[in-house]
Amino acid sequence: MITRTFDLERLTAQLQLWDAEMTHLEAKFGRLSPKDGSAHATLREELARLRQLWTEAEQALHRLEQARDDEWKFLLERTELDLARLGAAFEQSRARFGE
Repeated sequence: MITRTFDLERLTAQLQLWDAEMTHLEAKFGRLSPKDGSAHATLREELARLRQLWTEAEQALHRLEQARDDEWKFLLERTELDLARLGAAFEQSRARFGE
C-alpha cells in the first residue's frame, strides 16, 4: 500500500508540474499579439494539443486512483505512458518556442 501511495503522489506531482508549464505557456500566449501571425496561431494550436494530452493524463491518473488491486499494475503503466507522452510534448514545445 505504501508503494501505491508513493506512486500516486509521484504521478500527481508530475501532473501538477505539467499544469504549471501549461500556465506558463498560456501566459506567453496571452502576451503575443494576434498580429504576430503564425507564431500566435502555432502556439494556440500547441496549447490545445497540450491541454488535450494533459486532460488524458489527468483522466488516466483518476482511473488509477480508483483502480482495484488487480487493475493497478496495468493502469499504472498506462498512466506513466500518458505522463511521459505529455512530458515529451512539453519538451517539443520548449524547443520550438525557446523556453
